[in-house]
Amino acid sequence: MHHFLKCPACEGQLEKTGSGLQCETCKKKVPTAHDGTPIFIDNFKENEVKSHNNKTSRLKSVIKKILHAPHHSTYNDLTSSHSEPKELLALLKKEPEDSIIINIGSLSKNLQSLHKGILNLDICHYPNIDFVADCCDLPFKDNSIDMIIFKNVLEHVRDPAQALKEIRRVLKKGGILYAKVPFLQPFHAVPDDFQRYSKNGLKELFKEYEELGFGVSVGGGSMVSWIVREYLAILTSFGNDKLYRLGLHFWGWLTFWIKYSDLALKKNKYASHIASAFYGIYKK
Repeated sequence: MHHFLKCPACEGQLEKTGSGLQCETCKKKVPTAHDGTPIFIDNFKENEVKSHNNKTSRLKSVIKKILHAPHHSTYNDLTSSHSEPKELLALLKKEPEDSIIINIGSLSKNLQSLHKGILNLDICHYPNIDFVADCCDLPFKDNSIDMIIFKNVLEHVRDPAQALKEIRRVLKKGGILYAKVPFLQPFHAVPDDFQRYSKNGLKELFKEYEELGFGVSVGGGSMVSWIVREYLAILTSFGNDKLYRLGLHFWGWLTFWIKYSDLALKKNKYASHIASAFYGIYKK
């Protein structure tokens, strides 16, 4: 049993029982999903996003991959933003093997090949999830986590101040927070979308931490590629859902190349003015 989990009622130690988890102190039971994943959200429903769970045939997967337009964004080293950024990879290499690393808002990604201590948390019961929980009410004890990955999540949180308060609470003194947060991006609801942050906004947001690193994660070229794709898809959809989705693919093939202009922005001192997203590395 993970020693860093706490009872959601009395903060006591949880123990594994035949039907799930139970608090040693108050005897409150924590329900589990069919695969044994602990669920720390009251009145939880299987609100999984289908695109992360649907199983398709190999042929359909290949066809879909061929027809799907290239992604609109790259990291600043021009690697695909579907992968993990170089700054995060470097951090994970430095973390001791016994570190506890929580990947908040992980969707269905499995990053344990990068570090065996990574555990996934999300509000949905995706594949590869270790804890179904809300980042505004983390099920972990105070000062119990070595590192937190908080990538592409803050814009989707209704109460960002509470989420950051919880992250700071559970991080050990000297613990590391890796955050990636959007600045200029179109609306993207997973499951919803609430806010954006400028460079100065993020400096203010994380001012209680020691900043170990900060920079543009995804540049202005990727931002333009994404926005132009969305604009043209919306313009030619005439309000029709199917035309909009088709437009994303069609216009995506014609506009994806704009993202590579980020190469020219890498050393430009004004690049942060039009960044798609920033990354920050912080120490508690």
